[in-house]
Amino acid sequence: MSINYILTPVTPQLLEWSHECGVPISRETPVGRTVSRADLEKALQSLNGFTSDLSGSEDDFSAQVDSVETFEWKYESDDPVMNQAFGGTHTSPKESISIECLTDKDQNQFLSLHGDITLIVRIAKALASRSGPQAAFATCDGIPAFFLPDQETPIWKEPWV
Repeated sequence: MSINYILTPVTPQLLEWSHECGVPISRETPVGRTVSRADLEKALQSLNGFTSDLSGSEDDFSAQVDSVETFEWKYESDDPVMNQAFGGTHTSPKESISIECLTDKDQNQFLSLHGDITLIVRIAKALASRSGPQAAFATCDGIPAFFLPDQETPIWKEPWV
């Protein structure tokens, strides 16, 4: 199962919010900058064993990232119509993620990531090394995790992957 995550630059407001959520991060953590299309392109190129398709403009882009490694799975249902439409053996990437650049009402850009958490962490770490400190939070719980350029593991209320 995968969850949607939002990735956004660290701001003083996010640092304050993190303390309210019990995340042990310094209020002196530097702010980051918005991830650009070029930043994402370089981060995706650094992933070994993955293919990526990045499209769109600097202000409106999206990407699909899939592992070269695949697995086979079979769909079977008690419903003959579903079996006719989807039944049989299929091949899928072992890991995948979709990424979209979104803009809020104040014209701030951020990334929406949906897919495998281990791949989300790898990409967020790569982006933090290019764009400075980034914060990620699941849309279902909102507790931020912080990716800092000089840290291997995200800083969060609980251990990550």
